[in-house]
Amino acid sequence: MKPMLLLLAALCGAPAFAQPPAAVDNTADIDNSGSGYQGNMTVNQAAGDMQQQANARAFAAGHGASASTQIRQRLNVPADPAMDAKASIGGTAFSHGSGALGVNQSAGAGTQQANALRISIGAQPQSIDDSVLMQQNVALLNNSDSAAISAGHRQVTTSDQAFTGGRGVVQLNQSAGVGNRMANTLSIRVAD
Repeated sequence: MKPMLLLLAALCGAPAFAQPPAAVDNTADIDNSGSGYQGNMTVNQAAGDMQQQANARAFAAGHGASASTQIRQRLNVPADPAMDAKASIGGTAFSHGSGALGVNQSAGAGTQQANALRISIGAQPQSIDDSVLMQQNVALLNNSDSAAISAGHRQVTTSDQAFTGGRGVVQLNQSAGVGNRMANTLSIRVAD
């Protein structure tokens, strides 16, 4: 009886080994999500390969308050520039919300996205220097020769109802393709 079970198990398992490897899905889709959010909401959605996304929030209150953020993204892996990619935000996604919203959506490969928000409430005013604006270090280390390789089809869409009726800070990075680099940085300092 045991040899019969072994034969049956071998026959039932064979089709699983004959399947081709799954293709990478390069489609990112957000539909009717996040509407009516309140407070701090962050979303990272990536489809494809080798994506880097970050949403950083820093809040500080007090006499010498100083909120800070620092994001460093490095990517040193080649990606296929001929791939098709699609990113979409549809319906009423993120509509009628209030607060701080950070959305990174990417389809494809080798994309780097970052949203940084810092808010300081202190007793003394502080100046904002260039280091605040340059604090994002988003660098694609491996560039390819685009003339030698044909590009795939890329599509990015956002519904006309998405993000409507909102209040506060909205940071959005949305991309489809290969090797995109995006960053949003907002720094607010308030003195009592």
